Formats: sequence, structure tokens, C-alpha cells
Amino acid sequence: MTSISILSPNPAATEEQVAFRKKELAKANLDSANYVNDAGVEQLWAEKAFRHATVYFKLICSINCTKLKLSKYDDELYQQFLMSFPRVKIDVIDEDKLKSVAAKRRWRTFCHLFEHHVEEYNFGTLLRLDCKEGYSETNTTLVPRVQFLAIEIARNRQGLNMCHFGKDPNPKPVPEVADDNEGQEPEESSDKVEDKCKDPEKVEPPSA
Repeated sequence: MTSISILSPNPAATEEQVAFRKKELAKANLDSANYVNDAGVEQLWAEKAFRHATVYFKLICSINCTKLKLSKYDDELYQQFLMSFPRVKIDVIDEDKLKSVAAKRRWRTFCHLFEHHVEEYNFGTLLRLDCKEGYSETNTTLVPRVQFLAIEIARNRQGLNMCHFGKDPNPKPVPEVADDNEGQEPEESSDKVEDKCKDPEKVEPPSA
């Protein structure tokens, strides 16, 4: 299998920036009771999450997804997912069911099983709802990294992401071509003209 270490959410520069931001917050003596989301940290998270999503989608467009290995624990994640969620539909995910109280409780238990194995197991990661589509505002939801891995490993092993193999991950929009004949009445084809000539009812009789 092809091991993909590039999916690790830990680019060195970004981690240094996040660590610096955390130190700033600690110096300011901010606690969880009065903490307000710091714009800088949110921006760093958004950039990292988007970069991760972009890299992953490029991978499934260029590599046979059934041979992808997204982590050191793919086998364990897949087997545990099948046991914990045997009837969960993963080709098209219902976001309301995914975020229900009962589902959150089950997924929380699942994620904690890999807390000390998967790096940044609860890092916010973008997941596609419909596996046949790419990342977009309407086809994306936020989940912990372990949940993303479990679902995408299952999609890959079951071949659900193969529909993207060979696609351009960044397709360019097709420009609209102006129709020069717009507003004009369509010309009759020569076949229709000939048919009219062959139909005696449509041919005017010769004048006497």
C-alpha cells in the first residue's frame, strides 16, 4: 500500500505559530470561562484544514484509493469502525444524523480509543458528505481527525472514492460560447425541404 505521511496535520512552521499563539494566551492569563476565540488561531486552523483537504482530494484523484494508507493504524481504525458503526451509510452522509446527540456520544467513545495512537486525534478536519463530490461549502462538514480517517479509510477500501481517480482536482470552468444564431429562426434542413417536395399534398399544383 502507498503510505501517505503528507496527510499529517503538523507542518513545522504552522505548529510553531500555533505554539506561539498558545504562549501568548497563557501570558494573558485567559481561562476557559472567559476565553474568546482568537482570530489568529482560527485563521491558522482554517489554513491548515483547507490545506489538508486540498492535499487529500488531489491524492484520491491521482492514486488508486484502495491502496492508500492514511495512517499507521488504518487496519485498526477500519475494523473498529465496522464493529462500532456496522449500519452507517458512508457514501452519502446525513449530517443531521452524524451530529445527533446519540451519534456524537458513540463517535466520542470511538475517538477516545485512538487518543494515544493517532496524532492530534481530535483536530478539526473537513469531511465530504457525498463521496462522489469534491470539497465545497454545501458538501463539507467539520469532524475530529479520527472520525475523518475512519470514514475515508472505509470509503477507500470499499472503492467509493474511485470515481475521482483520473479526474482533474482543480477543473477550470468552461467559458460560455455566445450563440451567433440567437434570436434567429432556425433554417429548415435540406432533408425537410426535399420531403416537402416529395409530398404531393405539400406541392402546389401547376397553374392551368
